[in-house]
Amino acid sequence: MKKFDISNLIVSKIHDVYGYTLPEDTEEKGAKTKHSVLIVKRNGLSEYTVSGKKYNSDPNTILFLPADTEYSLYIDKAGECIIFEFDIADNGEAAEACGFFTGGDSEIISTAKSVLHYWKLKGPAYHSKCLSELYSLITQISTIHSSAYSLAGKYRLIHRSVKYIEANYRREDLYTPDLAKMSGIGETYYRSIFISVFRIPPTKYIQNYRIEKAKELLVNSSGSIDEIALSVGFANSSYFCKVFKSTTGLTPTEFAAKSRRLG
Repeated sequence: MKKFDISNLIVSKIHDVYGYTLPEDTEEKGAKTKHSVLIVKRNGLSEYTVSGKKYNSDPNTILFLPADTEYSLYIDKAGECIIFEFDIADNGEAAEACGFFTGGDSEIISTAKSVLHYWKLKGPAYHSKCLSELYSLITQISTIHSSAYSLAGKYRLIHRSVKYIEANYRREDLYTPDLAKMSGIGETYYRSIFISVFRIPPTKYIQNYRIEKAKELLVNSSGSIDEIALSVGFANSSYFCKVFKSTTGLTPTEFAAKSRRLG
């Protein structure tokens, strides 16, 4: 079955746009949407269950629920969100509950706030203006979500942390949870993206990067094995030598001697 594409939505009427905040640990069971709903979370975390499947609504994920969707809701962390209720025209494609990863993109939040502003203001031709801005919001969500699942889009999500690794490889405290937090995504998802981009987990990438830097020093410096090990982020030379041998097939001393002969 073809995957639901939010960019194909044809909005026939906007019914309401409003800000909404529920206290933490709030539960709602057996609820049902009257219209199609788009939920843009500015902060906090809500969990929706639709037909036994769980969907998170948080600053990184926009949630769409079609009209007449039965759901249960649990507020894990209280936070502000902007709700859009609207009708969609039948275009032959079945709409379905879906979460769209956007990585907390600031433009999406800005557009959502803009729609809310125009809706509250009720100025001249406000409905047309809101409709235009809602289409802009849907386009942004679709574009960023699609990009996030391309290889380039995935790299964009972890780019900052990769550059941090390359600039701070000497530090011993390069931990995956911290790198994931730096990228604004969860640790499990971060590791998954990293593997899909580099074919190795972040810990292995850091280790390999340190070994490459050590190779340069073994050939171009007069530092001892202990000094080189510490300078590239290894806690001790014993572990450094073990990793170096498993990665290159040679001890650091053997590598240095071979490289100098070839050079």
